[in-house]
Parts: sequence; C-alpha cells; structure tokens
Amino acid sequence: MRLAQRTLCNAAAGVLAPGYDRRCLSRGMVHLGLGAFHRAHQALYTEAAIRHGDLRWGIVGVSLRAPRAVRALAAQDCLYSVTERQGPEATTRVVGAVVQAVYAPDAPERVIAAIADPAVHVVTCTVTEQGYSQHPSSADLDTGDADIRHDLAHPDAPRSTLGVLAAGLRRRPATAPLSIVCCDNMPSNGDTLRRLLGQYAGLVDPALARRIRNEVALPNTMVDRIVPAATPASLGWAQQRLGLRDEAAIVCESFTQWVIEDRFAGPRPAWEAGGALLAGDVRPFQAMKLRMLNGTHSALAYAGQLCGLATVSAAMADPVVGAFARAVMAELRATVTAPRGYDVDRYASALLQRFRNPALEHHTAQIATDGTQKIPVRWLPALRESARAGIERPCLERALALWLHYLRAACDDAGRPLAIRDAGAPALAARLHAAGSDEQAVQQALAHRAVFGDAPWPAPFVQRLAGYLALLRERGAASLLSLCTAESLNR
Repeated sequence: MRLAQRTLCNAAAGVLAPGYDRRCLSRGMVHLGLGAFHRAHQALYTEAAIRHGDLRWGIVGVSLRAPRAVRALAAQDCLYSVTERQGPEATTRVVGAVVQAVYAPDAPERVIAAIADPAVHVVTCTVTEQGYSQHPSSADLDTGDADIRHDLAHPDAPRSTLGVLAAGLRRRPATAPLSIVCCDNMPSNGDTLRRLLGQYAGLVDPALARRIRNEVALPNTMVDRIVPAATPASLGWAQQRLGLRDEAAIVCESFTQWVIEDRFAGPRPAWEAGGALLAGDVRPFQAMKLRMLNGTHSALAYAGQLCGLATVSAAMADPVVGAFARAVMAELRATVTAPRGYDVDRYASALLQRFRNPALEHHTAQIATDGTQKIPVRWLPALRESARAGIERPCLERALALWLHYLRAACDDAGRPLAIRDAGAPALAARLHAAGSDEQAVQQALAHRAVFGDAPWPAPFVQRLAGYLALLRERGAASLLSLCTAESLNR
C-alpha cells in the first residue's frame, strides 16, 4: 500500500500527520527544484506556517530536470514523509504542504501560469549552483549556456531557471508583487539571482529588466540541513516506520536552520513558526556555512572518494581522514567573521558531530558532484584572502590538490575508477593531462579562468600545490593526508 490521503489513518503509531484539511489549501507558492532538500527544508517551514492556521501557502512544486520526484508524489496525492534521525532517535512526519507536482518539460505552460498567478506571492528555488547559468569566473550570465541560448531564441518556451522565472514575470500583472527566494549555496544568493535574472531579462525585454530591478524582492538566505539522496535502504527503513510504502520518503538529520533577509515585496508564510530566523544581513551566516559546512564537506568528499570511503560518517570515522576534516574546518573557521552574537566555535563542534552521524547514508560521491561549480565558492575565496595576507592554509591547500588529483587520476588509491559527475570537469582535466610536470599541471589548472578566475596566484602557493600533487601521484591520498594530520598536530 502506498502513502495517500486516504491511507493516512493506516500509518504507524507515532507518525505525525498534517493536522489540517488539505482540501482548504490555496496555491500561494511555487517552488523550482522539487528535490529532497526542498521537501526536507523549506517545505517543512511552510508546513509549520500552515499548521498554525494560514492555509494560503500550498506549494506548487516544479521539477525542471528530472521527473522521478514528480511521478512519485503524483501517485500519492503529493504526500510524503520526512524522518529525522540522530543516532537511535527518529521522528517521522507526513507532509501535506505540496499540493501539486509538475515536471516542467511536460507542462511548461502550467509552470509559467503558476508563477504569473496573482494568488502566488512567493517563488522559492533550489536548483543547485549550476542551475542559474552563471559563469563561474565572471559571475555574470553565461550566454554560452545551451539552455540560455535556447531561451533567448524562444523566451515563451523556456528551459532554464532564469527563462522560466522571466516568462512567468512577463505574464504577471504589474499590480501583483512577487518575492523570489533563492535557497542555493551561493554567496549573496538573492543578489546574485537578481543580477543574473536582470541580465537575462535585459536581453529579452528591457521593461521586464527594470521591473525586476525595482519591484521584485530577492532576499538573501542561508539554508542548512544535511539531506542525503534516497536509497533503497532509506526507503525501506521509512516503510518500516510508516507501515506503508512512500516512494518519496526522505531520511535526514534532525538539525535544520534557515536565515532569511527580511526583504519581501508582499505576503509570505510565517516561516518563523518552523524556527526560521529573519535577519537584516545574512552574509555572515552565508560565509560561515559555505566555508565551514560545505567547504569541509567537499574536503571530506574528495578525501573519502580517493581513500575508498563511501559515506561521510565512514570518512569521519577514519582516523586520518577524520583528522584531516577537523584540520580543514579549523583553517576555514579562521577565515570566518562570526555573525553578531553567534557562537561559531559551538557551530563548528556541532558540524563535526553531524558529520559523524552514522544514521545517515550521505555518500561522498554525491557531495563530490559539480566541483567546478562548488570549489570556486567553498574554498577559493578563503585561499585567495589568505594568500593575499601571506598566510598558508596547508590542509585547505592539500584539499585543493586532492580535487585536482581526483580529476586527473579518475581512480582511487586502490585503482578503482571514480564516477566523476561534473559537466565542467573534462575541460579542467584536459589541462591537467596535457601538462608535462606537476608544476605545469598546477599552472595550467590555475589558468583555467572558468574556475579560478583571472587573478594570479603567488608563486609559493603554486609550488606548494605542485609538491602536494606530486606526492599524490607518487604515493596516493592516504600519504598526503597522513602528513597533513601530523603537521596539524604539531602546529
């Protein structure tokens, strides 16, 4: 039996049901990127607002790329479960906030009409960093992106995130204010989306570009929750909890955080009911999270992949890789300015504990995807700031070498091939392969503007990175990590 409205009463004891009449929900939000993260994060905050009696905020969930989540949700009245696990403790809730699930390539007009609907006041987005067609080095619109080229030629039949948003806004009445809330891991994500959307709109409809600049609210946000991709094991475990099958079930950690810039054009859900923090300046929170959580996660991912460690918890349990992760986080912590009144050291300690959570199967291969999009925002700002100040970050520099080795070798220390999922990787890997020496490989990599930008890197930094890359080639990741761990203990 599958999860559906009529079977809620059959769910196992202790499973929390929505607790409101879903038939009374209005469609007040659209979400682009109907993946596991949204359903375990923003949708739960919206669910809390609805449970407090505001039924305006039913979510039209849109998938722009993959139909799986849409099909799973459509088969079960858009209901799904979220189970929060921390060690042996677990809590399961059935979520009712999503009222419609749409696969955009199958129904583009329905998506555009939903964004244009004056009853919709908020659009939220989780489409990953690469979903905004941003050129990594210039930070401007990538007009060479295939979807952007298509949308500029066919603006009323868009494929890209920017094209879909612009098409909905063009049809939306001028008297209907809209707030677009970007929830992806980019610095100043709301400001970034405003710039990219404005640049795209300027090429399609200058009047729309002015409207985006003057009337549409795009607050900055910081989101934090570890949500692994579903596996057969997690779906089976959720089935035991529910007493019935949920093909859209999510198993995640108990920690969740959402910091939102208090800048909206019209009504919004009372996300504070779920614990969201409304702030005047989100940037310190963004930098802290991008560097300390996401930056350390990426270091764990590439170290874990090269050392044959499939999950984050397994990598943290490894004496050498775990110590390396702690050292990387300490170096990144040193580059972060604490948000006012926030205990960053306590946050760092909690992060390490979250990474150790054995109840989550968070795969290092999942975190290692799209490195050419992630590394420029997770590591490179801290490395550039430190290099300009003459400060060496030996473990973070080794993490960068690990990533380059991961791309160049494409296999782990035991010779097993690695599945590298990153559209930008082949161009960078080609530079690494064409080089005649490790120093030339580093120079060629750092000259790859799409990832590393235009600014030169200091010669000592290049030499250190070349030495790390040579050690990786000769002796493997475990040796480099062991040396890093020993040095960090002696500092």
